[in-house]
Amino acid sequence: MVKACSVVLVVGLFSASLARAEPTASPPSSSAAGAASGSVSWKQIYEDGQTVYYVRANGLAQTGESDTQSLLEFKVPQVVGGVQVWSMVSRMKLNCEQNQVITIDNTSYALQMGTGTVIQSQAANDTWHQPEPGSLGGLIWSTACAKN
Repeated sequence: MVKACSVVLVVGLFSASLARAEPTASPPSSSAAGAASGSVSWKQIYEDGQTVYYVRANGLAQTGESDTQSLLEFKVPQVVGGVQVWSMVSRMKLNCEQNQVITIDNTSYALQMGTGTVIQSQAANDTWHQPEPGSLGGLIWSTACAKN
């Protein structure tokens, strides 16, 4: 159960204030493209000593609901069920007008940047909610819903 909700818990419980991390270079691409990252362009939003967080850089509609993805990349692989996991992609819906977000599902991958073999994919047990300012969820929402 904890494994299936790990990204939701990270997004929901990451309440410490986060500084925005601007990407210094384009994220590396892998020849073994995962289903989630086929033509996805990622924007780095945060980095610490253990992880790098990205959000899909493609523009979203500023009205109604929009789909997006976030990517959690581990600097040191995590072990899930005896298998190494280098990254996790969360599919989400956002409502930019109402400042709401919901996580749909989380998929763990064997390689970086949401590529390689799918290790685990599970639906998230989440509901529409307003992300807390300064949280990871808040960074994802503010980046994805930024007016160009």
